[in-house]
Amino acid sequence: MDYNMGGSTKKADMGQKNTMQVSSGYGEAMMKNDANQKNAEDMGSGPGQAAADISVAPISSCKGGNAPVEQIAQPPMPKGMMHKITVGGEAGLAFSPSSLMAAPGDIVEFTFMSQNHTVTQSTFPKPCLKMQGGADSGFLPNPNNTISPPPSYIFQVKDTKPAWFYCKQKKPTSHCGKGMTFSINPTADKSHEMFMQMAIQQNGTAGATAMSGSMTSMAASSTVIAPSPPPETSSASPPPVAAPPPAAPPAAAPPAVPPPPIAGMASPPTPQNLAAEPAAPPAMAPGNSMVMGAGSMENGQCSCSCLCGTAAFPAGAGIGMYGGWSGAVAM
Repeated sequence: MDYNMGGSTKKADMGQKNTMQVSSGYGEAMMKNDANQKNAEDMGSGPGQAAADISVAPISSCKGGNAPVEQIAQPPMPKGMMHKITVGGEAGLAFSPSSLMAAPGDIVEFTFMSQNHTVTQSTFPKPCLKMQGGADSGFLPNPNNTISPPPSYIFQVKDTKPAWFYCKQKKPTSHCGKGMTFSINPTADKSHEMFMQMAIQQNGTAGATAMSGSMTSMAASSTVIAPSPPPETSSASPPPVAAPPPAAPPAAAPPAVPPPPIAGMASPPTPQNLAAEPAAPPAMAPGNSMVMGAGSMENGQCSCSCLCGTAAFPAGAGIGMYGGWSGAVAM
């Protein structure tokens, strides 16, 4: 009997303990829900902001290294293509690649490199503000890429609607305000470039700028200002044109090149030395002889002749020459 009572007592105690645990768990859940709601309201995604369609489904998260993989949910549909995105690292404050086109069922895996980033879902008009109920990896630090394998976050794409993401790190500066954004299935009307430029303009704050103002300022920054037209010319006659400077005098003709010297002669004949007193004839070689010629003068003109042997000329003189002294003028 005591055994049964003891058993009943133990069962009662266990029941009371379970009740307390359930109550405690419910209280903690309520507290977490209140905290989450307060955080959402602080971030501008609580009541008062219309919930947007959630086009991705978080699947798992891991802090890297030896940390276990946290299974968030099972994929809601068959798995499609795998897309790998690098967060931070060598690219700096950027997602690499920064956008992609995905089909329903595709898996997107984010690998977190240095230093400390998030993948947080937002909306197109407010790039740096967390979307109500949107996917959020939370901070997954990897200081100087020292965690191996690195942290990761995986979700599945549910449809082909555009989805917009950013990094919510604000220390030492707003990463979203530096353009650290990511998009899935952007369109021509809502491109990733527009999304990133709005994030930079808003500088990571909740004060969204109207789309028209953003696009107008973007267009204005790229407008080329045409140069002003030249002033109209006057009807008065133009000023007289100055006379051209006088032409330079013609250059002097280069001096004549004297003929090469002839063996046995002091120098070749030139106009200068021809006008001067003729030099003494060269000495004759031993054995040479001079033959007297005959001549006559009539009416101021002379006619003379002589008979000379080859031995009467200096060596090399007279060959291929005519006139002058010993035939010294080249033919």
